[in-house]
Amino acid sequence: MSHYSPHPSSSFEGYYQRFRLPSGASICLIVSAVFGVENRPYMISFTHVTSDGKTVWQKEYWSKKWETNIQQGDDYTLEWDDGGFGFEDGKVYWKMQTKEVEFEAHQVSRAVPWQPQDPSSTPAGFMARFPLPIQWHVHTVDAEVPFSLKLSEVDLAKGDEEGIAQAHVEKNWAVSFPNSYVWMQARKNNKGLSLAGGSLLPGIQAYLVGYQGDSFVSFKPPTSTSIFGLSLGLYSEVISSKGVIIIDILGWFKRLRISGKCDPSTYFSFAAPLSTGHEPDYTVQSYASDITVEVYERSWPWQSWTCIEKEAFTGGGMEFGGDAYERHED
Repeated sequence: MSHYSPHPSSSFEGYYQRFRLPSGASICLIVSAVFGVENRPYMISFTHVTSDGKTVWQKEYWSKKWETNIQQGDDYTLEWDDGGFGFEDGKVYWKMQTKEVEFEAHQVSRAVPWQPQDPSSTPAGFMARFPLPIQWHVHTVDAEVPFSLKLSEVDLAKGDEEGIAQAHVEKNWAVSFPNSYVWMQARKNNKGLSLAGGSLLPGIQAYLVGYQGDSFVSFKPPTSTSIFGLSLGLYSEVISSKGVIIIDILGWFKRLRISGKCDPSTYFSFAAPLSTGHEPDYTVQSYASDITVEVYERSWPWQSWTCIEKEAFTGGGMEFGGDAYERHED
């Protein structure tokens, strides 16, 4: 089964898309369901962010309808009150029409998966089959997506009504979102970063990271894990009030140091799927982040590290959720 296909035994499923429009503006489309609850079970969140990340227009729709139609193989369609999307032959298409939003887009190819040379790759690897508190799959880190867009309450930049967008497509499934987490995403030309992690269980931090650079570098637990402050190779600093995320992960022979900074005035918030339903203002994102990735290597574990690649991204995405978003701290 494709990881992007429905997971019927899950308590929730959420689909996340970032579309980078020709002007540099972005669309964030989140489609999320918490099954078996009465409190906001189905959410469709549509956010338009200008190229500088400073002006945000957002609308959340609480659908009454959520219908999944499984077709041949891994193909399926999902429909809600005012739209839907489909998954056909490894590609996704989206359609949405409300009084505020008219939007259509479709992948012309699978394009770049998590690991560029492996179409079946996913951040957690074989652990994606385990019943963990939450799972995260990145379907594509960069895909050309023909689109059309009309927003009744937004004056779109020139070229953003129709054209080719660049899409980042992912999903989550399992029990509910963690009580503390961060997320990062950046792309420039043929290089990019995807990162998600935080506290899945009390006292435990874990991260999934993939960097598509001169070569593909990724980390997952146990290397990218700390337990009650003791770490096998993970060092982190997260300060949402200052818009700072620093993640440093050391393996035996590879090391990734990721530094992200954004202005908290560029945050936009949205609800997150918890076990009781969608909790408003649970998480914030910025699409105006400066993110630097450094890749180090060494030949033997006792040798010093040598930096072999350094890449700086602008207009990256950063997210602070739950207790990592300091507004929620008591």
